[in-house]
Amino acid sequence: MKKIIHFTLLFTTFIIGTSAYIKSSGGIVNHSASPGESGCSCHGGGAGITSVSISALPAFISNQFIPSQTYTIDITVINNSFNLFGFDAEILNVSNTNAGNMTLALPGVQLVNTVRKNATQTGPKSGAGAASFQFVWVAPSSGNVTIYAAGNAINGTGGTGGDTPSASNLALTPDLTAGVKEKISSDFSGINVFPNPIISDFKIQYNLLEEGNVKVLLVDIHGKEIAEIANEKQSNGYHLLNASIPSDISKGVYFVKLSLNDKPSSQRLIITQ
Repeated sequence: MKKIIHFTLLFTTFIIGTSAYIKSSGGIVNHSASPGESGCSCHGGGAGITSVSISALPAFISNQFIPSQTYTIDITVINNSFNLFGFDAEILNVSNTNAGNMTLALPGVQLVNTVRKNATQTGPKSGAGAASFQFVWVAPSSGNVTIYAAGNAINGTGGTGGDTPSASNLALTPDLTAGVKEKISSDFSGINVFPNPIISDFKIQYNLLEEGNVKVLLVDIHGKEIAEIANEKQSNGYHLLNASIPSDISKGVYFVKLSLNDKPSSQRLIITQ
């Protein structure tokens, strides 16, 4: 009889420990730090400072979105003391209900329907000091929007201690004057430059929807080429480039210009020294 009781206690302990790990590292929804939600505040005690960056492709200009436009939303969680990361995000209108529609989760991300639709990680995502998560969102036809995102730098133990969370939000208004805007090439998606701002080294992540010649340049705000990062034929799929800025470059705003078969797009890069 004692043996059976002992076995049951061990089994129960194992189940509780396993469940805690799944919840903390597999993505918890409704913790985006949106109104009425706490974010990842149950985690804490970790090293460094975590920041959460929210961006999109095409880029939001002057914190405006084009009504009914399809965007690839990028949530980047940054903490130089960690190499595992997670997130939760919601996009809400002024009534704090879903704004637009999250339509597609890109690798490492899942979309979960609850009272509000959430984008969260499928599991801890690795990265040297940062990790990026992307999903596709179709903007609403009208109304103001706020993107809420909570990020967590994870130590990988499965508990809530030793992690470092943070949260951010981005308020957007509809661009009702958007008549003719530059169209982003449909041949690639999910472009992300991180960390941003930088001092020297950074990474460029993107998804090629077809094979072709890829050229990546660092240009200044006047379009002058500062450095060539890549110029080669690449297969379709996800790519990650490591890049460094020239040692003699001045601090300021620059752009990473990526072209596939001469169809360009660009992402802003802020250099601090």
